[in-house]
Amino acid sequence: MEEEFSDWTNSVHLVGRVTSLAEDIHLPSDTVLTRFRIVVPRAKPVTKTTVDTIDLVAMKAGLQRKARSLTVGDIIEVEGEIRRRFWKAGMSVASRVEIEMSSLTKL
Repeated sequence: MEEEFSDWTNSVHLVGRVTSLAEDIHLPSDTVLTRFRIVVPRAKPVTKTTVDTIDLVAMKAGLQRKARSLTVGDIIEVEGEIRRRFWKAGMSVASRVEIEMSSLTKL
C-alpha cells in the first residue's frame, strides 16, 4: 500500500516576544544560520509553566538581516517549519528542534 503524503503538513505560525539577540552559527557544511529565541504564552497552562521558549533559525540572507535587527522585547510574528538538526558533540550525537522561518514580521 502506497502512503498518501498530500494531506501531511509541517507548518508553524507563532507570535511571541524576542528573548535573545540573533547570533550567526557557522555549520561544518559552510552554511550559516542565524538563531535567536522567543517566548510564546501558553493558551491554557496546565502546569506552573505559562510560556514556551522556542528557538528560531533563519537560513536566507533577507531573514537573517531582519533577525539581526531585532532587540530583546520586540514582538514578532513568524511562519516556518519544524526542523531537527543533528551534529557531532564529542563522541556522541546531539540534536536540537528549531523553527526554520520562512517569514518574519516585527509587530
